[in-house]
Amino acid sequence: MKFCKVADITDWHCPNFQTTGALLSLPGRNRKIWEYIQVYNGLNHLGLLNGKTHALGLGVGTEPLIYAFTNVCQKVVATDLYNSQNWSTASLPTDAVYQANCFPYERDRLIVQHMDMTHVEYPDESFDFIWSCCSIEHVGTFEELHRVYQEIHRVLKPGGIAALTTEYNPTDRPSYEPNMLFTDQDWIEKWLTGNQPLIQGFELLDWPDFNVAIAPENQPQPKRHQGDAIPFYSGDIVLNSIALFLRKNGEFSQAYNGDWLPASLRLYLEGCQQQRQGDFLASESTLKVLLQDSLLVPRLKIAAYRRLIVALKAQKKVEEIVDYCQQVFPLCREAEDPNHLTDLAHYFKGAGLWEESKSLYERVQILPGSGVNQVIRSFLGQAEYFAHQNNFQLALNFAEQAIHLDDFPTSRVVAQAYLSRGTYQQKLGNFSGAMADFRLAIAVAAPHSSVHEKCQTRLSKCQQILQDRALSQQNAQPIHFGKLQAMGKHIKNFFQR
Repeated sequence: MKFCKVADITDWHCPNFQTTGALLSLPGRNRKIWEYIQVYNGLNHLGLLNGKTHALGLGVGTEPLIYAFTNVCQKVVATDLYNSQNWSTASLPTDAVYQANCFPYERDRLIVQHMDMTHVEYPDESFDFIWSCCSIEHVGTFEELHRVYQEIHRVLKPGGIAALTTEYNPTDRPSYEPNMLFTDQDWIEKWLTGNQPLIQGFELLDWPDFNVAIAPENQPQPKRHQGDAIPFYSGDIVLNSIALFLRKNGEFSQAYNGDWLPASLRLYLEGCQQQRQGDFLASESTLKVLLQDSLLVPRLKIAAYRRLIVALKAQKKVEEIVDYCQQVFPLCREAEDPNHLTDLAHYFKGAGLWEESKSLYERVQILPGSGVNQVIRSFLGQAEYFAHQNNFQLALNFAEQAIHLDDFPTSRVVAQAYLSRGTYQQKLGNFSGAMADFRLAIAVAAPHSSVHEKCQTRLSKCQQILQDRALSQQNAQPIHFGKLQAMGKHIKNFFQR
């Protein structure tokens, strides 16, 4: 079996791959399903699913491997940042994970714990194998990622196996952002396969295979239409999955050293980390130094401008924000990363640069690396542009387009779309339609969120307007001639008594 490799649609040609997919109740064929099957098959091939081993999962959410391993291991510990407000895959409380199984499993062998993978709360040499599927790259810094590997090494028994998958970028453009430190060939060389790798005390079970067969399913697909394709466009790169199987075979003696990164990327990530720590003044200074580099590539320059504007916004430096928005706009016309463009469009709008904002939203709408949430935000941003011009009918049209995107957007952005459509209907006098939208938004919005509260307020206002209209119409109702005659006869009879 090939252990360390990139996801490939032709892996399903192997009957064993299909059998494991059926065992895990995974009928589809995409990169996430590939990860689960590859990890299970690799560990099974190594004889670690023998009913006697202790297993630890890092950042595993409610994935099927948790439950499958309980049927073939003596003890399984599933960890993640459960109850998380930031990661939808870890939003469940630990008790709910026990109920989220997709097939029968040995519950008494499972322990579910809230745990940060940079600080594993178990003694040294506790586990026979550790697995993680596309989670370890979602830490804030490379130093934290190095600590994750150090913790994996510490709690593995000698000769133990780490079966890891991670999001793999096959392009020559590195994509390193906080919580999205995507693996590429340069990273693998510097951290794992080079002469003095940053991660020591491990050996790869085989040399990584980066090749994939020529097949339609191996061609990158737009992010919002991934379907069963393997790679997809994300930002201005392509993402696939890669599996890495490592065996603990020595001491983990190498401290982290950031010199493997180019100076520009080190400076950029330093500015990002300063923001994470709330030191916006230091971040501003760091990013301004970076932007003075005349050789800085445009894609990194755009990212630095975006982060700099965040630092300035936190310090309420409004005039500087406008200035830097105007500086970065010419670079954005040919940019391909919607992650930066979407936020920059929002900042442009806040700075009163409405035309520039609209042009960026239009670009985000068509980029293949735009996710469905970004496309919805682009429609809503264009709707705001027309609402700013008091063209509420055209604003409503764009809000309608946002709502009709049904590629599994998050509830938060769906709530915002309904709020926007309801607001424009309210402006156009369609209060019944507006009320229906506000109710839909309330149903999916997080309680006590700003969207939830705005919808409650606007719903009440629409209800009051309709009630006032009904009362006004009732008071202004003309009296029928027959009723007047009857009333006159009644008055006449009264005075004749």
